[in-house]
Amino acid sequence: MLRRIKIRGIYSTALTKLALDAGFQVVDPSERIRERIHMTFPTHGQYEILIQDREDRQGIEVKGEADHVCELLIHMQESLLDAIIVGFLPTDDSEPLAIANLELPGGAKEKLDRVRSSVVPTLRNHHRLKIINPDLLESAELEFCRHPEEGIGLEKRVLREAILDPLIKEGTIRLEHIRPSGKPMHPRFGILQSVRANRVVFKREFSEGRYDGLDLPIRKGDYCLTEVREGAWYIRHSYFSRGHQRIGEYFNINTPTELYPYGARYVDLEVDVIQRAGENAFPIDQEKLEVLARKGCIAKGLQNKALMVSKQLLGRLNRGKARSLPELE
Repeated sequence: MLRRIKIRGIYSTALTKLALDAGFQVVDPSERIRERIHMTFPTHGQYEILIQDREDRQGIEVKGEADHVCELLIHMQESLLDAIIVGFLPTDDSEPLAIANLELPGGAKEKLDRVRSSVVPTLRNHHRLKIINPDLLESAELEFCRHPEEGIGLEKRVLREAILDPLIKEGTIRLEHIRPSGKPMHPRFGILQSVRANRVVFKREFSEGRYDGLDLPIRKGDYCLTEVREGAWYIRHSYFSRGHQRIGEYFNINTPTELYPYGARYVDLEVDVIQRAGENAFPIDQEKLEVLARKGCIAKGLQNKALMVSKQLLGRLNRGKARSLPELE
């Protein structure tokens, strides 16, 4: 059945295109959206589902009758592989309404960038830059409209100005590690070691305790080098002793990593790959990933992707190629 949706916020152009392609009816669009998508048919009327930005703009809120919201969420997760439902609550109203909280990680934003580019000139990383520095983005996309042949150069310049230069200036990095529940874990901080266009390395030092996953004691002087790659499906933590001897590695499987001026952001997909020095690598916490899929927080496709990344990592690590891991597809 055709559902009527009202869409507002920074993702509105791309989400309107996705909704129309999926057979939904979009009502009360802005004049700009009508022009971009050439909506000549009537668009007035009451909506059944309201989509708007979350406060942090890292996702959207979907409000409506519970059955209608669930129907839309299914379409969203079919279209956006790493879209994650991090909340689904009834409202305080007397009507049977619900509000769903949908996280839009790196892969979802990239797909929405491509959808948007099919209807209006759009630079790569548009939706992330809309969160970080909308004025810089608007200026760059105006220039892109005038000189589309300079698109790649503009994308590199904006990435540098909005993200890489502030990171280098700050000299420290923070990992915004989001749990599938939507709640961030205690952030991890470190000292920046190197920055490239798509790769950041930072260092953390430890005192006492035990390494999570490795199940080994932490000794004074131990440190970790964490490698963050733009768009990667994992974060690599390499642990060393004070004498620079390798202790082991911990690969956190996650949604495609996004770089930000403060560091990086991703959603943890629970499963991890562990390798102690001199031993074979092994996976942990796959059952937690299965629970997420059974609850409907993640789509089956995302579960399969996380397991595939884990399998690829295990294969390369156990063939002795741990030193230089290329990007996993």
